Amino acid sequence: MKRYLPIYPIEIITFIWIICTGLFILVFPSSVRETTQVHLLLMRGIISLGFVAIMLLHRVTEWQFLTYFRQLAPILLITYWYPETYYYNQLFFKDIDKFLIASDQWICGCQPSMLFSEVWAPAAWFNELMNFAYMSFYLALALVHLYFLKVEIEKAFFISFVLLSSFLLFYMFYIFFPAEGPQFYICKHPMVAIPNCGPMRDLLMWLQSEGERPTGAIPSSHIGLMVTYMILFWKHARKLFYWILPFSILLALSTVYIKAHYVVDVITGAALAFPFYFYSVWLWNKLSSRLQASPRTL
Repeated sequence: MKRYLPIYPIEIITFIWIICTGLFILVFPSSVRETTQVHLLLMRGIISLGFVAIMLLHRVTEWQFLTYFRQLAPILLITYWYPETYYYNQLFFKDIDKFLIASDQWICGCQPSMLFSEVWAPAAWFNELMNFAYMSFYLALALVHLYFLKVEIEKAFFISFVLLSSFLLFYMFYIFFPAEGPQFYICKHPMVAIPNCGPMRDLLMWLQSEGERPTGAIPSSHIGLMVTYMILFWKHARKLFYWILPFSILLALSTVYIKAHYVVDVITGAALAFPFYFYSVWLWNKLSSRLQASPRTL
């Protein structure tokens, strides 16, 4: 019997994130706000124990379902990792939004995050379209996984790894460069950013109330990951690339319209998507070769 637990690449980067952020929180207590070090570290312990328990269960039962679960489920933790960065991102900077506002002024000669909705918000259909477009990011995330699970399961594992790796790289920026974004910094709360009417707006407000925090403005992970989706579709499912392209354009507009991001955030997110993608692919290949086994084997 082997004396080590089998582990998949996506679990490795999750444990790396847990360990590195845990050490950061432990060594730099001044970075923590509105919660305690104990709470943040305890959550990491609980999540780690959950991973180990599933790995042990898989080893004992060899259920095929757990092969899929272990390589796809970790990406669901972005719903926790993202908002959590707000609670320990005060080490170096407290307020960089004023620099982002100045950057938008220099690039555009105005503040698009304010003017865009002022011009178009009275059109109820456009307001709803922008809210839906912003949420299409989550639909695209599901689509990527469902499509490749149906077409080629191994490719779905690879794509889940690349996406999670890219997400975590964006989240590193949020720890060191805290920016609230216009909806929090200028408008003080998303509820007053644009008109609150229509089912799409209501749904988005509910999602933001559950998982949004005044952080993560630059770079825009919405834009960065949507660009990553586009790269993946271009390389592995060209027909879907053309289907999702209009939603990507609308998403870019919506991030500024709903005041989630400044224009400079959008540009930065799109630019970083490429090095993050290539680094994630390299890391997948490196980890897979080091494990000396196909990801499909236990």
